[in-house]
Amino acid sequence: MHPLVQKLLDLQVVDQEITSLTKDIDSLPAEEARRRRKLEEAERVAAERREKMTKAELDSRALDKAIRSSDEEIKKLNERLNVVRNNAEYQATLFSIENVRKDRDAMQEDCLHLLEQIETQRPDVVAADAVVAEEKGVLEGFLREAEALRASRADAIAEVRGRREQVAQGLPEDLLREYEGLYKTRDNMAVCPVESSYCQGCYSKITMNDTAKLMGGTSVVRCGACQRILYLSR
Repeated sequence: MHPLVQKLLDLQVVDQEITSLTKDIDSLPAEEARRRRKLEEAERVAAERREKMTKAELDSRALDKAIRSSDEEIKKLNERLNVVRNNAEYQATLFSIENVRKDRDAMQEDCLHLLEQIETQRPDVVAADAVVAEEKGVLEGFLREAEALRASRADAIAEVRGRREQVAQGLPEDLLREYEGLYKTRDNMAVCPVESSYCQGCYSKITMNDTAKLMGGTSVVRCGACQRILYLSR
């Protein structure tokens, strides 16, 4: 085996160890973002329901105030009936009382309808707030567990990465960059064995010329199909 390929193979073993240690940790940001989006959606729903109920409460209070004003106006109009001086004025006052009462009754009906809405909406608001509280608890628990996971593996990851620096020493920069690119794009297997003239990464047949080079161990050979760096399996 070419000595540089051996070094890359040793480096790959270390990188696979790092990948194993960091796999769960690397997935944490995406999982945290997903959980935060879920919480934000719950908060949005809760805010919409609360806003809708608050508007209904404000509208019902405004109607209640208007109803009380109408009652006061009707009272004053009834008092005027006792002092009117002629029939025309009396009839006009009765007409005004009737109009105010009609408006007052319509407002009363609208107010009752709003109160019914509020009673219907209240459980929905409580339920939405409960979902928000639950999602907050889930997120906080996840963040605690994520921090504990990072802390528990920090020393092991640091130790392996220190070893990686030592193993990578002496590798040409261009070959190291090639290896690192392949490691990311070839399922964590940049250096791959050849068995029975087949690349074990993509199962493509290796040419006789490349097989001869591998047997000679004098050059770095790549798979013509997947570009992985090859070595002969013993």
